[in-house]
Amino acid sequence: MINKILWATDGSKDSFEALKYAELLAKKCKADIHGLAVLPEDYKFFDTFPHEEKKKLKNSIKETLELNERISLEEVKKKLEQNNLHFSYGIANGIASKEIITAAERENVDLIALGKGRSVDKFILGGTVLKVLRNSTIPILTARENGMRTAIKKILVPVALSRGITANFDYALKLSEIFNSEIHLANIVETAEHKFPDELVGKIKSHTKRELGYTVGKSNMRENIRIHVDEAKNAWIGITQLARGNDIDLIVLMTYGGTIFKEEFIGSISWKVIQESSVPVITLTPNRFILKMMGDPK
Repeated sequence: MINKILWATDGSKDSFEALKYAELLAKKCKADIHGLAVLPEDYKFFDTFPHEEKKKLKNSIKETLELNERISLEEVKKKLEQNNLHFSYGIANGIASKEIITAAERENVDLIALGKGRSVDKFILGGTVLKVLRNSTIPILTARENGMRTAIKKILVPVALSRGITANFDYALKLSEIFNSEIHLANIVETAEHKFPDELVGKIKSHTKRELGYTVGKSNMRENIRIHVDEAKNAWIGITQLARGNDIDLIVLMTYGGTIFKEEFIGSISWKVIQESSVPVITLTPNRFILKMMGDPK
């Protein structure tokens, strides 16, 4: 299922939190980890220097940064190899999001692990993470420094009844086989700003839970599946509240739930769940790369 993981680092606490999960997955899946550090190409604070002096200063900083990254990555390599994990790494120059996607495709990885990063404008996610989420076709794990859990015991899988069981459920099932995890299949009844009668909401929830149970039953799935149908103002609030209330360790969801895949697009629900979740989130894009992930566990 996961044979190789790309871990992209910017030296932040978030990125090293993502590394912990990459290590956990690599151990269980017997996967390799490839680390990547990207050095910036442009240093605007040199613009006032004469051309030759600016060039020398840029080269000097590049050499210093590269040396520091190499030392840090060698320390990671030593630690992981002591835990019997294979770790390779690369150092690139350029735009981080592009280099991450390029490296992921070149290394033929099955998962990209990223820290959520520093906020950009009104968003909680870092700019690099946003661009990778928009443009990568490979599943992505995002994590924020929050005290890593020691195991993945409970996996939350949000689904929409209108679309039935989608690839995130299949992916979560594969992970549950590896980690012996419990699957929490969740649907949120969105009420927006309206106050519907309790009887009506109750009927909708009962119908939805019955239909989801029927769909799961038809698929001959295992018994370690719990079905939740909750009410919330909107879906992302319901999903994040459910995750907190049920001590969820990992959320697996689609980047876009529409019927037609849109390039460079993240659905609003997925976007908010990724931003607000206190636990790691693996996002899947509905495309041919998902089919690759559906093979038997390694």
